[in-house]
Amino acid sequence: MKILFITQLTENTTIPINNTISDSLLLGLKDIYPTDVVDYPGAWYMDKNEVKKRNYAYKKNFWGNGFTYYDIISDYHQVDRNDILNKVNNNYFNFIIYGAIRWSKKFLNEAISSTSKLIFIDGDDNKLKNTNFLKHGIYFKRELIEHDYKNVFPINITIPKQKIIEKINEMPTNLLAPLIPYRRNTYIYDNEKDYYKMWQNSIFGITYVRDGSWDAIRFHEMLMNGCIPLILNLEECPTNTSTKLPKKKLIDIFNKYSWILNQNYPPKIYKKKFLSTKKFILYFQTLFHKKYNAESFILDFPEINEIREELLEYTKNNITTETMATDVIKISKNFFHH
Repeated sequence: MKILFITQLTENTTIPINNTISDSLLLGLKDIYPTDVVDYPGAWYMDKNEVKKRNYAYKKNFWGNGFTYYDIISDYHQVDRNDILNKVNNNYFNFIIYGAIRWSKKFLNEAISSTSKLIFIDGDDNKLKNTNFLKHGIYFKRELIEHDYKNVFPINITIPKQKIIEKINEMPTNLLAPLIPYRRNTYIYDNEKDYYKMWQNSIFGITYVRDGSWDAIRFHEMLMNGCIPLILNLEECPTNTSTKLPKKKLIDIFNKYSWILNQNYPPKIYKKKFLSTKKFILYFQTLFHKKYNAESFILDFPEINEIREELLEYTKNNITTETMATDVIKISKNFFHH
């Protein structure tokens, strides 16, 4: 199978912007079809050797400091990117995938005129679909709200399998992770190793959505490091958004264990919109009850490590870039077959 993957770059891009959904899918496709995927223009910013050669400081320019996705690929110069337009015109590719259709429409007219099957990926974290492309192929939408077209399907953040830990840390030091969403003074991790170690050393991490965007990298980075995300208001997440996230299990965990948040002073861990009189009352009540740390919590609730291990295994089996790529190709084949 031959796949052309149109990246969000131009031939002259010197300061690329990362697109997590597009980059995740490209990683997964390269894992499954290592010799059959042509990324064009080449995603050089994902090749660790090329980044070093160009002296590109992606950690300063990328969302998330360039953690998790951007030091895995090392085949940039092994991909044949010659004469791409002619190949498109001559129907060389089985699939042409637009990894970030809102960012790049390169060769679109030629692709539409070809016999290649077109896959459009809309990984922006808004809820709008661009219906102009629906008559030309299959469309995968992040933050999908209404599944109202037969050729529109959800797509969500996934994690490279290489970055998922093998086993949980059974003796973590933090009951609640010290990184608190949108508390900038807690964003102290300059390298990926220390960032991951923080999650690995934590039983729980508090997190919540920003601007209504449910599909967040942080949820997955917690899960892949054996930390349980306590996601506020997860029950409000739309059915077709974050479909790979084990939402029911995480909601059940939140309902059972989120009382541990009450022992923390509310303004230190909640955004203003989540603050309430009830949270302050609960906090002051905990002053007269047992205050837990990681060690004492595990002693009183030994099942928590089993839960962490179950979530880690779920992540390995369901939330990898390989499973993402497999799903996209399988769904697309079935759609075009019918």
